[in-house]
Amino acid sequence: MFSAQNKPFIDKCILSFSHNKAASRLAANRMSIDKAQREIAAGKKGVSHLILRAQDDEIDQLKFLFLIHGIPLMCYALANLLQSSLKEIVVIGSPEVEKVLNRFLEVVPTRDKKIIFAHEEPGNLSLINTMNLGRRKLTLDPNELILFQPGDLPFMYDLEKVLRDKDIEHANLILWLNSKQKMFPRHQEDPDSEFVQRNYHYRAIYEDINELHDIKEPNVYPINLTEVNPDIINHLHSSRKDGKILRAGVKQALGLPIRFLKLLPVMANHYLRFGTDLKRFRKKDQYQFGMHAKNFQKGASILLNTAFKAKLHGDPAFVSDVDALEDWEDFESLTHYARQFHGEKGLTRIHPLGGELLRFKDLGMPKLQRELPMYHDFPAYINRIHQVLQMKHMPFDSQGNYISQNSNHSRTEIAYRWYQRKCEEVKF
Repeated sequence: MFSAQNKPFIDKCILSFSHNKAASRLAANRMSIDKAQREIAAGKKGVSHLILRAQDDEIDQLKFLFLIHGIPLMCYALANLLQSSLKEIVVIGSPEVEKVLNRFLEVVPTRDKKIIFAHEEPGNLSLINTMNLGRRKLTLDPNELILFQPGDLPFMYDLEKVLRDKDIEHANLILWLNSKQKMFPRHQEDPDSEFVQRNYHYRAIYEDINELHDIKEPNVYPINLTEVNPDIINHLHSSRKDGKILRAGVKQALGLPIRFLKLLPVMANHYLRFGTDLKRFRKKDQYQFGMHAKNFQKGASILLNTAFKAKLHGDPAFVSDVDALEDWEDFESLTHYARQFHGEKGLTRIHPLGGELLRFKDLGMPKLQRELPMYHDFPAYINRIHQVLQMKHMPFDSQGNYISQNSNHSRTEIAYRWYQRKCEEVKF
C-alpha cells in the first residue's frame, strides 16, 4: 500500500537527555507514590517509584544524571553510541547535561563521531520540540532515517541490528517492540529468567506463526523526519503508556476524513476478530490494547500515511530503561555484583566500553563531584529520595556503601551472565 526507498543504513542520531517537569516537587512526589501504590495494590510484577523532575527543584532530579557505579547514566548511553557505526549524534539536554558531556568528551575518544549539543527549552519540553531541536542541528536527505533515542538505556549497546536493519530502505518509521516472549522465552518455567521486571499492557497476535506476544512500547525510533508527521507521533507517544493508544489514533484519524475512511475496514476487522482470537490463546486476559500484528501495521501505515514497520526483538537491554528508582537499583546491583567477582574492572565484563567509562570515573568525575550539587554526596541524595517516596529500604549505608539486598538476588546473577555473554559477542 505504501512504499519507500531510503538509504540502507542510519548514521545520525538524536539522543535526548530531556523530559518534562511537574509543576512542583510536591506534585511530582505524589504522582510517583500514587502510581507505585496502585501497582502494589494490583499485585503488579513491576512496581515503579518514578524519577520525576519538578519546576521548583533545588537540584534538578534528572534521571540521566543519576550515578550507576559512580558514573552518570547519560555516559553509558553516550558510550553505547560511540560503540556503534553512527557518525553524527545530537545531544539534547540541560546545562548540567552539557557540563557532563563536555567532561566526558575530554576523557573518552569520540571515534571520529561528530557530537553536537543543543540546549533543551525549559518552556517547551515536549517530545516534538525535542525532535525539532535535534533536527535543526542535522542536515538530512529526504530519503534518510535517523535514530531518535531517549538516553535512559545504559546497557543498550548492541545497536547495529537497528542501524543496519534491512527494513530501513522500505519503511519511514520502524517500531522495535519489546516482546516478553522473545526476550525471556523461559519466563513461565523460570520466573527469575525475566531479570527485567516490567508490566506488559499490550497484546499482539502473529497469525503467520500462531503466537501471542505480550508487548511493551518501544524505546528506540528509527524515523524519517521528512516523511512522518511529528504531530501524530507526539500524540501517539504521549498516550502510549495508558492504554489509550487506539482511541488516540481514532481521534487523530477523525481530523483526517480520507484516512478515517480507509481505517474503517481495519477497525472493523479488529472489533470483530481480536477478542475471539485472543481467547484461543488465553481464556482470560487483562490488557490495555491489542491487535493482530498485520492489522496493526496496516492501520498505522494508513494513519501515518507512510510506510511503517513494527518488529520484535529479543534483547532485554532495549526494555531496560531507567524510569524509576527500582530500575536504577537494578543497574547499581548489576555493577555491584560484577565488582564482587572482578573488582573495579567488573564493569568491563558486562559493558564493551567499560574500560573507557571507568577511566572517565577516575579522571572526569572528581571535578564534576565538586561542580554539580547532585554529586556532592550522591548516596545521601538518593537515600533521601527513597525516603521521601516512602520506600521501605535505603540503598546506601551511612558510609556510602551500597547495601541493597537486590545485589544478591538470583535475577541479578542471571542479568550478569546475560550481559557478560552479550558483551563478549559485541566485542568480538
